[in-house]
Amino acid sequence: MPEQYKDTLPNGLTILGERLEGVRSAALGFVVGAGAAHDPESRVGLAHFTEAMLLEGTRTRSSREISDALDSLGVRYGTSADSETVGFSGQMVGTNLGPALEVFADVLRNPAFPDQELEQTRSSILQELRHEEDEPMVQVRNVLRKVYYRGHPYSKRPSGEPQAIQELTRGELQEHHGRYFTPANTICAVSGHFDWDEFRAMAERSLGTWQGTEKAPEIPPPSPEPQIHIENRESQQEHIAEAAPSVPYGHSDYYAAIIAAEVLGGGMSSRLFEEVREKRGLVYQVGASYTPGRHQGSWRAYAGTTPEKAPQTYAVLLHEMRKLDADGVTEEEFERFQRSTRSSVIMSGESTGSRLRALLTSWWYEGRLKPLSYVRERIDSVTVDQVNNLLKHWPVSERLVVCALGPNTREELTGAEGNP
Repeated sequence: MPEQYKDTLPNGLTILGERLEGVRSAALGFVVGAGAAHDPESRVGLAHFTEAMLLEGTRTRSSREISDALDSLGVRYGTSADSETVGFSGQMVGTNLGPALEVFADVLRNPAFPDQELEQTRSSILQELRHEEDEPMVQVRNVLRKVYYRGHPYSKRPSGEPQAIQELTRGELQEHHGRYFTPANTICAVSGHFDWDEFRAMAERSLGTWQGTEKAPEIPPPSPEPQIHIENRESQQEHIAEAAPSVPYGHSDYYAAIIAAEVLGGGMSSRLFEEVREKRGLVYQVGASYTPGRHQGSWRAYAGTTPEKAPQTYAVLLHEMRKLDADGVTEEEFERFQRSTRSSVIMSGESTGSRLRALLTSWWYEGRLKPLSYVRERIDSVTVDQVNNLLKHWPVSERLVVCALGPNTREELTGAEGNP
């Protein structure tokens, strides 16, 4: 059975571990509370820019030396940034964990933000943002984020805003790093083949002298306001995205919410796929999901269609969501999607990378460790009545925020439906 570990170094750094039997690889990762939610309003993209510069050189290693060192160790690595955190992780053979940790620690603690690489990174991020503007599906989700979380830190686009990226200076990146990249604001985790006592000693050597007690400020709960937001543009497509409040991380109905969202729109046998695409041929893509959050999660739905079919698509989406809330899921649907959820969990348990993400996420948002056996037991303990009771308390069709991009006006899109 997997063994899980947790400790805190004297400088405040939290270290986590989960040993997996039968594997020879290890996944190593960090999350830092330095995500986009903490970007100043005029500097949205600061977190992403800082994250993108981590691998571009430290005080003792050039970007080439960093990549050569990690490549020579066989490490598959990358960085990431979201609303709350900046992350850095990699997978390797377990025997290379110590040398990889040394490089990772240098990257996190000592980025140099060299000028030449900074301008190259700025150009790459601006190109990335232009690519987003060419992807209507990404655009409508960005709009939904801003509207759903209006006035809240989560409304800030993790990839950044072009004007801010163009204006950000090396000094601002250094200040952001100095403020948020502290051991007290960071979690380090390892999953796979390792010895915990040895790993703790390695972490002490590489990270024990890292100083800093500042933590990111608490992010308040969001309070989304139900509304319909339309952005008209000439297009051969209409993109509709919807969101409504649901349960947060750690809630007793967390796994029931996953199953409910799968029934609604999680795959080719889901209600939305069958009713909106297969039976009526209204869309080229449709789906729904449950997205957990710190204080509150959300139900999400998306449909991509043509302007002519958009009004009917919108109507059928609402109908299916209301039907789910009113009638609940059937026993057959529940059993089918409970099995698929269990299967995905079991398969993810075979991956050191997936277990690493689970470790970091559960500790960051819930302050606890959840072994794979616990997760399986919780999924198995969910009942159809629990799912249906959840839908009564957290309906998918109420308190909806609807965003649409395309040529239809609000009246044309919603017709007699009006407000959701």
